[in-house]
Formats: sequence, structure tokens, C-alpha cells
Amino acid sequence: MEDPKLLRKFSEVLARKLKDFDVEWVVGPFTGGAIFAYDLASVMGVFSAYAEKEGERRVLKRGYDIENRRVAVVDDVLTTGKSLRETYSAVLEAGGIPVVCGVMIKRGEISLEAPLFFVLELNLPVFKPEDCPLCK
Repeated sequence: MEDPKLLRKFSEVLARKLKDFDVEWVVGPFTGGAIFAYDLASVMGVFSAYAEKEGERRVLKRGYDIENRRVAVVDDVLTTGKSLRETYSAVLEAGGIPVVCGVMIKRGEISLEAPLFFVLELNLPVFKPEDCPLCK
């Protein structure tokens, strides 16, 4: 995320993969996913929003009107899928229609009703904190 030119390349690749979904909004989780959502929306020529943490869930605040709108739910990196799943739920709660999901880097698996697209897949081990060999 520190290099806007590199981020733009990821956005351009994913935008091509999402072009047939007639997306009207791109929504990502705050922070990393929100930056990616904004850049991807810019490439796609659509609106952008982000889902913020509120307690144990994410919500769309700030007056985003996504009701009955076709939404791409995105994140920068998919590892456990928690933030993408929470953002997907926030879109549903706000009345949006999640038609597709996308991530820059896919490290893990997730099952949602919308199809998932990614730019880069990395098959790296994922550890729980108590099992991490580098954390000991």
C-alpha cells in the first residue's frame, strides 16, 4: 500500500476480472481494504465506501447509500477471511447486494455466496498465535 503505482496495477488487474458484474460500489474494511477499495473504484469508475469496526462487527457509517446497489466486497489480503466476511455482512445489513468479492493477495480460503477473484495467490502456512514458531 505504500506504493500507489503498484497498488494501481493490482487494481487494474482485478478491475478486468470484475468488469462483467456491473458493480456500482466497491466496499472494503477499514484500513487496508478501504485504501484498495478506493483505488479499485477509481479504476472502475464507480463509488467507494468502507466498513468500520463497531464492537465485534463492521458497519457502514458516514451516510453511504448502497441500498439495492451492486457491490464488490474487497480486501487487500485474504488470510482467515474474517474482515472480508464482516464487510460482506455489513454490506448486506446496509441493504447492498454483494455480487462479487475480490482481494489483491489470497493466502487463505473463504466461502461466501458471491464469487471470489484475486490477483495473486500465496500458499504460505497460517499459524494460530500460540502455534507460531516465530513467536516463541
